[in-house]
Amino acid sequence: MESSNRADYRQKAILRAAIKLLQNGQADDVSMSELALQTGLSRPAIYQYFSSRQHVLAELVINEMADLSNEIDRLVGLFEDPLEQVRVWIHYSLAHLASEEHVAIRKISSDVLPDSMRGELRAMHGYVMTSLINPLAELGVADPGALCGMIYGSISAAAKRIEEGASFVEESNALETFVVSGVESSISEARGSL
Repeated sequence: MESSNRADYRQKAILRAAIKLLQNGQADDVSMSELALQTGLSRPAIYQYFSSRQHVLAELVINEMADLSNEIDRLVGLFEDPLEQVRVWIHYSLAHLASEEHVAIRKISSDVLPDSMRGELRAMHGYVMTSLINPLAELGVADPGALCGMIYGSISAAAKRIEEGASFVEESNALETFVVSGVESSISEARGSL
């Protein structure tokens, strides 16, 4: 029987190979035979760890979402001020969405993922959004859920601009100014309707 450390090492090697294939091509380039070629494992050995290429791709997305969630929780937890929590959330989310690994992961269309994993991903995404909705609600914005969606859309747009060559620092600063202005306006609006 294979040791747990060896199995873990091989799974990670397969996932690293999949990321490399995504970075150099498209999701269609990730196949069990190509993963075997990239890792030096046999094709049947790849199937010992992942039942299909869809499961490999899903594992990449789930791992990335878990990493994002854990790090945002850790960073937001360092601050008590909800506006500072929002700032940390937007800056880390932007850094994450603009990273090379996320750009590669974004090539994975949700329709290639197994149905059983799509629900898990939606739940994980909801949890990440909650870590922004909570400080927005604490600040007293009019509609924290709607504002969260708009903030996330702005972060995605800024990440796309960075991917196309814009300066990370300039995009990050403009994004913070935009989001903080929107939050402050929403707080004023909520207070005015009381």
